[in-house]
Amino acid sequence: MTRSLLLALMALVAGAAAAQPVYNGLGDADEPVEWPGVRLGLGVGASVYDGPDLLVGSSAFQSDVVATTLGLTAEVSFPLSGPLYGRVTGGLLNVGADGTRPDVTDPSGVPDARYNPFLTGPVVLAEADLLYYVVRPRAGALSPYVFSGLSGLFATGDAAPGAETTALAIPVGLGVEYGVRRNLSLFAEGSYRFGITEVGGPVAQAFAASSAGDVCDKKSPDFDKEACKAKGGTPIPDCDEDPSQARCPAVSPDGDSMFDPRFNSGLVLGGLRLGFGRAPAPVVPPPPAVLAEPPAPLPPAATPAPAPMVCDLVELNATYFDYGSSALDRRARALLDENVGLLLSNPACCVFIDGYTDTAEGDRFGMRLAGQRARAVYDYYLGQGLDASRLQVRDRGVAVPSCDKEDPGPGCERNRRVESLPVDCERFRFLLENPSYDSY
Repeated sequence: MTRSLLLALMALVAGAAAAQPVYNGLGDADEPVEWPGVRLGLGVGASVYDGPDLLVGSSAFQSDVVATTLGLTAEVSFPLSGPLYGRVTGGLLNVGADGTRPDVTDPSGVPDARYNPFLTGPVVLAEADLLYYVVRPRAGALSPYVFSGLSGLFATGDAAPGAETTALAIPVGLGVEYGVRRNLSLFAEGSYRFGITEVGGPVAQAFAASSAGDVCDKKSPDFDKEACKAKGGTPIPDCDEDPSQARCPAVSPDGDSMFDPRFNSGLVLGGLRLGFGRAPAPVVPPPPAVLAEPPAPLPPAATPAPAPMVCDLVELNATYFDYGSSALDRRARALLDENVGLLLSNPACCVFIDGYTDTAEGDRFGMRLAGQRARAVYDYYLGQGLDASRLQVRDRGVAVPSCDKEDPGPGCERNRRVESLPVDCERFRFLLENPSYDSY
């Protein structure tokens, strides 16, 4: 029943992992934030058992132990709302546990009968969590998070009668994630799981009182000190000698048993997470506009030839970008609106749109970021009504000189720019037809 409820809960949480936005690594602080999408994670670390060594027996022989072994996990995380994520985790804990511990193995000699299967063999972990990121995960940044949910722990070894092999727990943990690349991050986390179900108790104690008392239990009529010594056991005192045993009448002031029927556990992990966000599509500059042949001029006697139009614009606003970004913020759009107004009132002016990166961006993101910025300005001009035949995108790559020390952040802001260079349309067409003659 417990396993069925846990699996149903995990299936319900996993069903919420519908199509979600994927963080693209580039964004403007003034725009809505996109968080990373569905990711897979792998972890390895230390699995810690913290609780009683015996789940079957008497409190007179029960001791608290802490045992650390290897733990392996795999996870799927998916966005729910902003910084809130769902996560489903499966794992194998207690790898390499000692299955022959003399304080846990059944002293009656029954093969593979364990008084605590959670301590002597591998344990399967199935867990559903809610994660909350304090800082949005992104490349080159540390992102702390906290989480909690419901855990199921399933012992794989045989257990002595009266000892359970399924336990439920509530995990509470915190972690930190470091974005290495767009779809790759490293993480480290620690968690503690508080047991909420009893895996030993009155049934287990009753079994111990009846099965372990044939030759070693002083309460049994079959007690034989020599026979007990011969089989390697230790005489179990009767209640007169040790009234603190759980099988004896009230052993605490309130009359409750001293036998501990549940355990806690911890998990310290490190690993990696892989995402599935697609990289931005490469920007292909538009081909040079194909100019139609001008109509034949009318005879001078019929209609006088109009005076040729000349571009009177000398300079247009440049736009600047955040480090690693090709997004236009509000200030950039306001400057471009001024440019659009001037170009609409000066139809003889065409524009070269030149995009640049700084040295730090060029080393990290490659040259195409300059072209992405220029294409963003080109698309904005088109959306404001400018004809494509008056525009040409040029990827200028890394701007010089370097001025990394002049900005408080990484790189150089004045080199992270797009320039809109006005030029007379006649000269504009000449330069498009003769790309080797680049004097502008």
